[in-house]
Amino acid sequence: MSKVNIYRIDEEKHRDFERKLEENLSQIGTVSVLDKNAMEFVLYKKTNGEKKGITWNWILEEFSVDTIQVETQPRAIVKILFNEEIYAITFGHSYFLVDKFCDRDFAFSFARKSKYKEIKTTALTSPNSQRNKTINTYIDYNQLEFDSGESFTKLKAKLKQNREVKKICSELVEIGNSLKFDLKENSLKNIHELITYIVNVLKQKDICKIPVFSKVKEEALLKKLNKELKKSVENKKAISISEIDIIGVTEIFNNNDSSFRLWHGQKRKEVSELSYAQLEAFANEKELNLTEDLLDIKVQSLFNGASVRTDRIRNLIDYVNDDLRCILTKGEWYYFNDDYLDYLKDSIGEIDSIYCQEFDFNDTIHNDFIQERYLDEKDLDIYKELSETEIKAKLKRKYYAERTFNLLREHKNNFILHDRQTESVNGAVIELMDLYKDETMFAVKIGNSSSSLCYAVDQSLTSLKMYKHNKFKEMPEVKRIGVWLILERKTKLPNIDGKPDINKLDMLMLKNKLDIWKKEVRVLGYEPVVYINYRKN
Repeated sequence: MSKVNIYRIDEEKHRDFERKLEENLSQIGTVSVLDKNAMEFVLYKKTNGEKKGITWNWILEEFSVDTIQVETQPRAIVKILFNEEIYAITFGHSYFLVDKFCDRDFAFSFARKSKYKEIKTTALTSPNSQRNKTINTYIDYNQLEFDSGESFTKLKAKLKQNREVKKICSELVEIGNSLKFDLKENSLKNIHELITYIVNVLKQKDICKIPVFSKVKEEALLKKLNKELKKSVENKKAISISEIDIIGVTEIFNNNDSSFRLWHGQKRKEVSELSYAQLEAFANEKELNLTEDLLDIKVQSLFNGASVRTDRIRNLIDYVNDDLRCILTKGEWYYFNDDYLDYLKDSIGEIDSIYCQEFDFNDTIHNDFIQERYLDEKDLDIYKELSETEIKAKLKRKYYAERTFNLLREHKNNFILHDRQTESVNGAVIELMDLYKDETMFAVKIGNSSSSLCYAVDQSLTSLKMYKHNKFKEMPEVKRIGVWLILERKTKLPNIDGKPDINKLDMLMLKNKLDIWKKEVRVLGYEPVVYINYRKN
């Protein structure tokens, strides 16, 4: 019994794929299977592989044991021509070569049309989550479950098969950018029958929902996305290099038993891990402009001293464009698909939202407050020899919009003010909360974008976890956890049953954060609530 890893090649990349095969491997032979589903099998193999010592030979030498020499990157590929389509089966490290040319919808299209007896493993991507990628394993489990904001990158499961398929392969299948099966008999005839089965399944209707990303193809949108990506490079937090990647169906841990060679032009540096900090150090050492050059830095992944793959940084980063609802992964742009967005919508709709008009804020309210503070503080020594205009300017910096909003809630609405009250927990300075009332702790934020408003969600979660573990002194009893968003927008959100519909916010990143926050709050035993108000100039 052997495992076969089957890709379908993207029809737009057929020529590039075949050119890559010719450049990197030698064609060994061709076999044709002629029947109503005629297929041609072409074997490509790396010849005269170089032998190198493994990285841990040093320990063998310490014990006077013979060192080990292995062939670097043994690889072979079978190209399969079937009608107008090209499939490929990879052996050894060749999945790195093929993965770049694969049809990324192929495997999960098969997955949606299949029935499952048992789920073994799932790997998911969560844009804008602190758990960027997760791998879950299960015992005696048969439900394909996912949370809002998650998209599948791998599935390992046992299929429900008919009699004919059981003769070809075992029930276990791995699904990622490729499909991996266990053949019951090692033969091209069995591979022929397996591909015929896969093609027939792909003609069926979907049976289950599996959220994955769909590829962006519109040239105008691609141009706009790439332009926005270039601007975002300056923001370190906008760019992340994941610890794990799925190549075909193989989990690649980017810092596991590997080293990396960075290069740009003639400049080189070998590093032990792949991170933004290492890229920054490389740029500083080699006098590169990181803003201009980051996406073009190349990374050579080394295993046992031999190159396994080479990619530009652009192909290794994860980046989300919140406004255009797209994600960059493996160098290509994808939409968040309908399954993903529908699930997120349902999840956000579960959060209790509250609007109270008297809490709305504007520049007039802010200026009136500053005038009151001016009358109270203008005679203080620190303001001597300053004009009224200069004093008010200083007061406006001291009593910025959010601080003013919080002080007003304390003075007018009987909230307890905790704004700017911090405690040191294990050396870290943490703000407890902004406001408290009726057994509810609030994190408050004024803004008009995900990037500004997400801060309140992160602050709320951090404080909650510290509160839950009794890290704060003299804290009041808390039953509800609130995020209070003061939106800078011209129109109010529409209401559903008298409550603001936060799903109408055109802020995907914020809604992802709120979804994660909601689940964490509930898991810790509290009730999540979102207060919505508005700031108008």
